[in-house]
Amino acid sequence: GQAVRFLPGQYVDVIGKGGIRRSYSIANSPRQDGYIALYIKKVEAGEMSHYWFNEAQINDLLRLEGPLGTFFFREDSPDTVVFLATGTGIAPVKALLEHLDENPEEVDGRRILVLWGNRRPEEFFWRPDFANIDIGFTAVLSQAGHDWSGASGYVQDALLEAEFDVTKTIVYACGSEVMIQSAREMLCEAGLPESRFYSDAFVSSN
Repeated sequence: GQAVRFLPGQYVDVIGKGGIRRSYSIANSPRQDGYIALYIKKVEAGEMSHYWFNEAQINDLLRLEGPLGTFFFREDSPDTVVFLATGTGIAPVKALLEHLDENPEEVDGRRILVLWGNRRPEEFFWRPDFANIDIGFTAVLSQAGHDWSGASGYVQDALLEAEFDVTKTIVYACGSEVMIQSAREMLCEAGLPESRFYSDAFVSSN
């Protein structure tokens, strides 16, 4: 019954029946009512997925541990702030953007780029809509068909095709381990200081 006090971008561990534990990023910035949102992917034959999508009931008792993680916004940001996400890795990015919309002075005069990658168009279940910050948003499809007119390929490749000074950029990347490793290598090779690459890798589990 105690509210979770957290920084936007952090995650919690949810402990369910039999002690099964899964980590989920909080998909919103802190609210006075203590509400937290989680984006949960349905995993085929996933033990926790089976609970969420087939058994979960209102007033079920679950244990939360957290907040955890160091994926939070640094105010000493350079000219460009980049958010890279794949899949449900958009959750902490959304939380960070909500925080910045509530505190626009933290990114005053800075450019914000958000690139979100998925495999299918229907997986883009959220679109940024903020009143106080301007965002350059790009949806990137890795398995683009003929009916897709947007960006295709991988989010890190799409980012490097954009016009910005990588040496004056800070990057927050959340999603698959493969994307994060590739993005770090490519961006640092292009001139991004490694100390300005922050990541939160999502590890697949059943």
